[in-house]
Amino acid sequence: MDKNSKIYIAGHRGLVGSAIVEELQKQGYTNLIYKTHNELDLINQKAVNEFFEQEKPDYVFYSAAFVGGFIKQKKYPAEFLYNNITMQNNVIWAAANNGVKKLIYLASACVFPKDAPLPLEERYMLEGAFQPNNESYAIGKVAGIKLCEYLNLEKGMNFLCVAPTSIYGENDNFDIEDSHVQAGIFRKIYLAKMRNENNINALCKDLNLNQKEALEFCDKHGIFDNHIKMIGTGAAAREFANSRDLAGFCIYLAQNIDFKDLCEYDEKDNLISSFVNFTDGEPVSIKELSFLIAKLMDYKGELIFEKELSRDDGTLRKTMSRKKFNKLGYQNKISLENGLKKMIEMYGTWSR
Repeated sequence: MDKNSKIYIAGHRGLVGSAIVEELQKQGYTNLIYKTHNELDLINQKAVNEFFEQEKPDYVFYSAAFVGGFIKQKKYPAEFLYNNITMQNNVIWAAANNGVKKLIYLASACVFPKDAPLPLEERYMLEGAFQPNNESYAIGKVAGIKLCEYLNLEKGMNFLCVAPTSIYGENDNFDIEDSHVQAGIFRKIYLAKMRNENNINALCKDLNLNQKEALEFCDKHGIFDNHIKMIGTGAAAREFANSRDLAGFCIYLAQNIDFKDLCEYDEKDNLISSFVNFTDGEPVSIKELSFLIAKLMDYKGELIFEKELSRDDGTLRKTMSRKKFNKLGYQNKISLENGLKKMIEMYGTWSR
């Protein structure tokens, strides 16, 4: 991948896609292509085919997705499955038919079975049932991994797949009702800090509501003047990685790694995995994460967790194997604390 290569980033406005664009620009790549949804609807196969036939990108980073928290996934499973499979099929197939040298496909840690042993190794995919609350999203992501794998084996493509752990960063979705756990926790604490400090003007501005509506919204979500009611016990532990580290890894794959480098075979020479996990460090409990964010924000109120375990806690521990990742030679650079500091700083800048 040279500096003049034509590079298409699908999903350039999202958490990971925007970080990929920023990192590519930082590294001196100038021939970047990206389209908004209004400019290019990835569900429209004809439009996607015409785009690839006209632009002929050399490389593709696929970070587009129909996403949302577990509430949205539970409510709209058909939309999650249809939208994600249709978008990725259109892009991956068009890339294969238009001479793309390498495509990097972003999957998800949800591709693993709910009862797979820990740490999660790539070969465990499809060895059991998915988590019920994100089954439709997981099916879509598995389909993307397998389509890339089959195209590589059948047509000699060089399409690489990454399954990231929980990703956070400056350009996340911070909607309390429709965000991933770390972004939702941060937003709750941010609003609670405004209320705790009686900064009602900032609270109303952040929520874009009048005072009565803003306070009702906070009450509904357990955000009070001196405490926050958190969801679950906080016992569940997850690994978190920064979007900028993931962006750097995706670019590193495009520059240095081929499909054969990601393939793992059993003793009978059967292919048992063709993607790579992306994670960073040891798991952190939701309670530890919450207290760390509160400390970094100097929040003076109390965080109150539930005492009894329930389905709100989800899987209590989820860790991903780093064996294949470690062999590829890439090193993450951003610690959880430093990454959270940057995220908090940037959100404060945008909300002013």
